[in-house]
Amino acid sequence: MKIKLKILKESSMLKEGNEGLYRLLGVKPGSLDIFLETFTGSSPSHQESLRSFISSRFGSQIEALTDEDLPDTDPRGYSTSLSKVKALLSNGVIYWWYRIFGVEAAQLLVRYQVISYYMDLEDAIESINFEGKGYSEITSEDFAKLPEEDKNIIYEKHFWEDYLDSFFDKQMAQASDTGNKYAGGGGIPSGLFGTMNDWWMSTDGRGIMKAEMREAANELYQQFRKEDSVEEPPEQKQPQWFEKGVNAWDDDAVGYDKREDVPKPS
Repeated sequence: MKIKLKILKESSMLKEGNEGLYRLLGVKPGSLDIFLETFTGSSPSHQESLRSFISSRFGSQIEALTDEDLPDTDPRGYSTSLSKVKALLSNGVIYWWYRIFGVEAAQLLVRYQVISYYMDLEDAIESINFEGKGYSEITSEDFAKLPEEDKNIIYEKHFWEDYLDSFFDKQMAQASDTGNKYAGGGGIPSGLFGTMNDWWMSTDGRGIMKAEMREAANELYQQFRKEDSVEEPPEQKQPQWFEKGVNAWDDDAVGYDKREDVPKPS
């Protein structure tokens, strides 16, 4: 009965949109807005950019596919299985890139989306301006005076530096079918409590996405590292991760110290 009540509670919270999702995650509301907009399907510009990238880079390869190239699959609302697979490939459904073109192609499409997200985050960071100072120049005192939306951008940057492993191992690993009608995934459990737009990227391919997120996060950190010092979070920043029995600032709460300790994806 407790499990059933937990599922009902989570489903009810998700109906509230991002506000309910933030409550499930235990993360400061607003502090992952850019990530959620990109990967939970609420960013038309992201989807359009992905389709444009696929069309320019792989359009001819998709068009050249024949029935002989396909695994057995039901047309499911399309005139033929071939037209279905071509449409899903063109829309960037990673599962079908993995099935048709292999894991390297799937990883390339995941990498494209992750880098696109970090470019949006970078643009947001660069847009921060306090009395003529950019992000790398603001002090802890300046941070306290920033508008909430600017603080949330900084929280989002620090979140991936501090909690990327924990987020992917625990929160992203919570797969559920919430009835999302994202391309090619209706009725299939998706990660992040069922809110991720691409089900494969957040379930079977979660290890790939996690690795790409870590690499891109490290590059962003180096780019915005303050001169002559190791960047520290502003003093006023509150811990964003609330895990029972664990201090959010303890090493144990931020994943793994060594890359070789990270469990290999199955």
